[in-house]
Amino acid sequence: MITGTKTLFSIILPVYNVKDYLNACVDSIINQTFKDFEIILVDDGSTDGSDKICDKYSSEYDNIITFHKPNGGQSSARNKGVELASGKFFIFVDSDDYIDLNTLRMFKDAIDELGDLDLILSEVMWDVNNEGVVLPRSNKLNMEDYHLLDGETALTKMYRTIPDWSPCGKCYRTEYWRQKGFRFIEGRISEDLQLIDRVILEAKTVSMVKGHYYYRSRIRTSTMHGNYYKLVDDTLFVIDDWDQYLQVKPMNEELKTLIYKSLANMLEHTALGNIYYAPKDKREYLLTESKKCIHILKYDNSIEGKGVRFLISALGIRMACHALNIIKTKRKKRMSLE
Repeated sequence: MITGTKTLFSIILPVYNVKDYLNACVDSIINQTFKDFEIILVDDGSTDGSDKICDKYSSEYDNIITFHKPNGGQSSARNKGVELASGKFFIFVDSDDYIDLNTLRMFKDAIDELGDLDLILSEVMWDVNNEGVVLPRSNKLNMEDYHLLDGETALTKMYRTIPDWSPCGKCYRTEYWRQKGFRFIEGRISEDLQLIDRVILEAKTVSMVKGHYYYRSRIRTSTMHGNYYKLVDDTLFVIDDWDQYLQVKPMNEELKTLIYKSLANMLEHTALGNIYYAPKDKREYLLTESKKCIHILKYDNSIEGKGVRFLISALGIRMACHALNIIKTKRKKRMSLE
């Protein structure tokens, strides 16, 4: 509760134009079986009435506060939420998603058993379609394999199975986050990829609980791919930033190689293959920036990765990216006909 006494959990919700989903999200938190929490609604300049819904909740519940700010993006809203948090631990929930009613109880039980963990992960984030149906998942982590690990070991295990870059579905010890100075980079759409692995890596104590987070994918797809210039530019920024980090951060070679392989795949599919979807006057800049990252392609030894390297060596970066764009366009057309 926000009464001057430190609460156990702060739940941070960035809110921007989600009036059709916000009530379900907040209600899934209000109705938690464990009650020692506060909800921080960070309204990021909503124009659809979401701001009024936030005010209504904070007027009705003593443990809900609303902070209104000009639109600055999800990263700035999350950063503000962490600044405002009074909880010993905090979690992020995107305001068009929802969580299981026992989520906080699961986190509390893990803390009671293992002590003040830096970070608690979850086995899986469940996908929810537009009809509200929870979709089956064939791949997920096993919580039994993540019982009180250090961050480097936990992250290595995750990369062997499936990386999880989302800030949601996790519980962070507030003092750990603040002492490390973690912040989402504002103004970038790939902020999760830049930060969350590092939060895991630098943790001294990590554990895991069962899946409890339900993720609606309807908004992010259009946001990520509507502006190809920004998508490619931000992806190249993240890849270059990670490359610099990996060159100086001590870690086991397996993990370093796995991260580089993931970055190489991101470079091939999200950056190089999309450059020629960007406006013509932006392509030269993107091609120049992509050259800084080309060296990491050596970490992808799949058939597709080898094919991309062959195209670049045979045609040069400009024509190779053009060819990748043609291939991608044809794939899109074929998929739309299926």
